[in-house]
Amino acid sequence: MYVVVVDILALMVFVAGVRLLLKSSRTGVGGAKSEIASPDPGTYGRRIGGTMLAAFGLAIGLMVTLFHFASAG
Repeated sequence: MYVVVVDILALMVFVAGVRLLLKSSRTGVGGAKSEIASPDPGTYGRRIGGTMLAAFGLAIGLMVTLFHFASAG
């Protein structure tokens, strides 16, 4: 039962990281990218944070699930 709870939490962390990562790549009005304007300094922090959250959620979910299946046999 704990595996389902941890997997749901890991999925939520993964989705939050992906949303943060995708949100940081949009700049300008209507999500259009501007090649001339310099990006906001916070963009890099959001990209790094989103990547770390997505990787952390994926790693935790996989480790708990794979350990559960390995020890269930």
